[in-house]
Amino acid sequence: MAAPASLTKVGSGPSAEHVAASSSKSVVLCLGNRYLGDDGIGISVAEALKGVLASDVLIEASQTMDLPLLSQCEGARRVVVVDALKSGARPGEVSRYALVPSGTPLEALKGPHSLELHDFFDIAWHTGLLNCPVIVVGIEPKDCGIGEGLSNELARAIPRVVEEVKAALGYRA
Repeated sequence: MAAPASLTKVGSGPSAEHVAASSSKSVVLCLGNRYLGDDGIGISVAEALKGVLASDVLIEASQTMDLPLLSQCEGARRVVVVDALKSGARPGEVSRYALVPSGTPLEALKGPHSLELHDFFDIAWHTGLLNCPVIVVGIEPKDCGIGEGLSNELARAIPRVVEEVKAALGYRA
């Protein structure tokens, strides 16, 4: 069995390899649960992005990686995912990664009710719904325990996350 899809850290700034010519639609998937502390960062970033990005950019906020989200990505030329991501960095640190296909056969996936981020995009790549790279903007959480509101570190990181999303979409500073 091949290794699962993996995250490869990328530097700041846009890259030409992130652009597929087949569509002008870009999608930003902001994931999180605002009732689990810092896990809600994606939802907060989705709110901060409204009015900042061009009208051809779809901003989708979701608490889960449900299969219907795949239809939002169909034909996209760029997909950016924003989510809390535990990497061992200091809380509030923002990192950008490229998600790459794993090559794992669809039959090897756990099932539609327990999808991980890489499983979700493996399905999109295998089925042809997605033909572009996926960039993940990850924010190191401090506390994802039960409770509303972000830690101070993550609340302060929101402007930086917005800038990373804009860079991943090819916006110039």
